Amino acid sequence: MRTRFLLSALLTAGVTAGTAWGQVATPGPPAKQPSTPPATQPDNVPKDAKPGTTPATQPDNVPRTAPPGTTPATQPDNARPGTTPVPVRPTVVAPGTTTGTTGTAGTTGAAGIGATGGAAGGSTPGAVGGATVVTPVAVPPELAKIEAQAAVEIPTPQVPAGRAPEAKAVAEAAVKVRRATWVVEKLLPPPPEGMTALNLTTLRVGASGWVDTTGEVTRTAEGVMVVRPSGATAEAPLIGLPVTDTTNTVKSVNLRGEYAVDRAVTVDGRDVLVLKEVSTAKALDAATAKLISAARARLEQAKAEYANALGVLAAAKKKAVDAVMERTTVEAAKQVPVPDNATGEERIKAKAEQDRLAQKLAKADLDKIAEMYGDVPGTDPKGR
Repeated sequence: MRTRFLLSALLTAGVTAGTAWGQVATPGPPAKQPSTPPATQPDNVPKDAKPGTTPATQPDNVPRTAPPGTTPATQPDNARPGTTPVPVRPTVVAPGTTTGTTGTAGTTGAAGIGATGGAAGGSTPGAVGGATVVTPVAVPPELAKIEAQAAVEIPTPQVPAGRAPEAKAVAEAAVKVRRATWVVEKLLPPPPEGMTALNLTTLRVGASGWVDTTGEVTRTAEGVMVVRPSGATAEAPLIGLPVTDTTNTVKSVNLRGEYAVDRAVTVDGRDVLVLKEVSTAKALDAATAKLISAARARLEQAKAEYANALGVLAAAKKKAVDAVMERTTVEAAKQVPVPDNATGEERIKAKAEQDRLAQKLAKADLDKIAEMYGDVPGTDPKGR
């Protein structure tokens, strides 16, 4: 009996000790892990990124589908995965110019109406086919009304069907020159009674008359400053004015009054007719002078646009002619082959025959090009 009691007590004590041991040995619920520090888990790393991904290997602008090793330098935002973007060259615009189509600049004509481009009146070389970038001129409301009258007096030209767009542009630009000239002439006050205007295109020593124009100082030599009058053509004689104390800083001059051709000097191999002021004209009121100045600026702008149109026309025509001649030259070489064992003299003769044949094959196309890019009747800027 006593033995059974001892065994029962031992058994109860063992169970209690085992329970206590189990409570000590059995771990509780896992502790909450601390959040990943920003250094290894920034906002720009996707949750499904590979272990160990950091901003250095997975920035925002690199797709997850990009090949291994892709970096921002080889995989920017604007490129598809696995491709390399083509670098874009920045557009360079000269200070003080307006943005325009870049390309080969044209040469400047004596009056801004050169056949291959170039212009006066605030234009800057840099457009395709000899054209230039022309700075627009502001048009006051009073001037706009007179320009509307000019559009009625000198209507838009009728361009024959089949002409190239470049030929049409030349015709329209030529009419702009005629209209702008009409506006300037309308605004200029008439010469004083009994005095005739001095024709600057038919000058001779001893001639005199009324002058009302502006001019650009092109250079200074032989004691005179050479002036290109507004509206002057390449065929017009050069005129000059006596050098003054401010000549070195003068860019343009206003000629208004009675002038006489005093003498002729030679500058760079050309005759320059020197004008001498006989009497000064009465000053214009500020409003009229400002309006005339704006009209003359518009005239120079129109001349620049005309020069541009001529340059583009010449480039387009040359491109068309070159394409035809390239095609016919290849065909002529096929029809008149040069033997491999031909002598030098035989090769020269064969080449000459090829050239003649190429011109013959191209004649029909060249005639068509000449018609497409030819002058439009009735649109000469000089009114002829």
